[in-house]
Amino acid sequence: MLQDIRDNAQGTVAKVIVGLIVLTFALFGVDSIVGGFGGEPEVAVVNGNDIKEIEFLRAVDIKKRQILNQMGENADPSLIDDQLLKQSVLEGLIDQEILLQDALDLGIYISDQSIDGLITGINQFQIEGQFDNDLFLASIRNFGMTTKTFKESIKKEVIISQPRNAIVSTSFILDDEFSRVIEIDRQTRSYSLAMFKQADYIDLVDVQEDEVVSFYESNKANYSTQESVDVEYLQLDKNSLLNNITASEEELVKLFEQEIEEYEAAEERNSSHILIEINDQVSDAQAKAKAEKISAQIASGESFEVLAKEYSDDIGSASQGGSLGFAAKGAYLPEFDDALFALTKGAVSQPILTEYGYHLIKLEDVQVQPVPTFEEMRFSLEADIKADKVETLYVELSEQLADISYASSDLSEPSDELGLTINAQQKVTAHSDKGIFSNAKVQQSLFSSDVLKDRNNSEIIEISADSVVVVRVANHYQASEKPLDDVRDAIVAKLKSQKATAKAAEAAKSAIAALDSGGDADVVWDSFKDVKRNDVEKSPELIKLIFSMLNTDQVDQKVLSRIDIEGDYYVARLDAVNVPSVSDINDQERKTIERVVGSGLGNAEYQVFQTALKAKATVEKI
Repeated sequence: MLQDIRDNAQGTVAKVIVGLIVLTFALFGVDSIVGGFGGEPEVAVVNGNDIKEIEFLRAVDIKKRQILNQMGENADPSLIDDQLLKQSVLEGLIDQEILLQDALDLGIYISDQSIDGLITGINQFQIEGQFDNDLFLASIRNFGMTTKTFKESIKKEVIISQPRNAIVSTSFILDDEFSRVIEIDRQTRSYSLAMFKQADYIDLVDVQEDEVVSFYESNKANYSTQESVDVEYLQLDKNSLLNNITASEEELVKLFEQEIEEYEAAEERNSSHILIEINDQVSDAQAKAKAEKISAQIASGESFEVLAKEYSDDIGSASQGGSLGFAAKGAYLPEFDDALFALTKGAVSQPILTEYGYHLIKLEDVQVQPVPTFEEMRFSLEADIKADKVETLYVELSEQLADISYASSDLSEPSDELGLTINAQQKVTAHSDKGIFSNAKVQQSLFSSDVLKDRNNSEIIEISADSVVVVRVANHYQASEKPLDDVRDAIVAKLKSQKATAKAAEAAKSAIAALDSGGDADVVWDSFKDVKRNDVEKSPELIKLIFSMLNTDQVDQKVLSRIDIEGDYYVARLDAVNVPSVSDINDQERKTIERVVGSGLGNAEYQVFQTALKAKATVEKI
């Protein structure tokens, strides 16, 4: 059970916690997830309060890991501008400190009990809807945090959010503003379109040879080939090596015997504890005295479970009488572990000090894991042996590939020595999106002076955790202008398209002139009724035009506009503007709209508030 939890904490749950911390960073700066460190050098002073260098460096590291994670498997740290990253992180820390100071100056406070309630309500710390303390501890430890620092980060986030919530939640709109919102948002329009499409004029235009030549001479830069190379490369892939790896029966038996020794020695212990935290309000001496008093009550016969519910500061286990469930050795902090595995069943320890505070630990039960048979373990034993062998072989071959290819004039020798196939790819550019050549490190290597000009084999390049390559340039092609004959058809097509567009534009212009003068433009109108502002089936450019046209009540003076959409011209005629009545909005809908619009106004007001706070703050960057 515990191992399952710890395994999960390495995967999905860990990602959720990282997401939570990244969200905190994005909103308030990374200072919200680290504690204070006395005596450390600072990087900035905000209204007399220091931002410590260690906080800053940890914040930079977190942000950098976030960016690399977003890059995916081809992440290249060299692409990150470290100076720009540091500036961004420092500004985030400063903004967070300003907001925190203002909130504290306003007297905003949240109790530890409220924070405990928030944490136990986080879905990522629950199993089947119930808060699980093991899952909680494994999750935050996986991110390098203690219970104390995690609770402090949540507390800061909640405190900072209070002024913002106050501003946003109290923002409102007036009745006339609401009416205007409805008139704009719910308005529909009816219109007609006369279409003058480029394709209808293509066959009516001609392009002369001198026009083609002139255009070519003026736009040679647009008709040139990219610099490219023909590439030879060797790829060593860990997974492909597995086909040649075997596990002998002797190896399986030997590993089984080793595993059995561990299984026989392994046991899990079901424990309960009472935690007395050391924090800003409770000193070490006070916590120890309280723990000793409770220890005496237990010794006198009082119920451990009842005392845990009454006194324990562990938010996860207190309500369950301090129960932590079964855990193997190594699941807890060393001091806790040593005390737990020194107890006999039913015994309670003396107060044990850890980074969380003082613990009283009770051993409830002991269970020994059942020993599996050789056949039950054969598959996993074989997989483990193969994994170890292939890892060792992969490392050895990678080192050999690096050494041999570095000393060789081409790829023949490392290919023969290691049994790797020489692959080839022609006309690879610095912006290729094919296979390994889309990897930024491969692209940089191919067009580096050492590989491109000196024609050396590249250094070994890691393109994933399980694959490396060595590349070599066989041929180099400079960027060059394409001959006119090679691009003539493309130029003719482009010039005809331009001329056809011009004719469509002129036809649309003439139609508008004729209609404005009261004449007959001989156009065909397509009508559209009650079109909404957010109609996704219509062109965004067309919707923007229709809803920007001025309304007129004079039927014989309909508004006309012309628009170009990808070379096609349209003459739009506004036929009607349909404005909804505010009385048609029911009470529930009105409340929803007022809340949404009010929230938007409140967010804008908060941005102004935040800007004003920063403007009057005294900030010194060191």
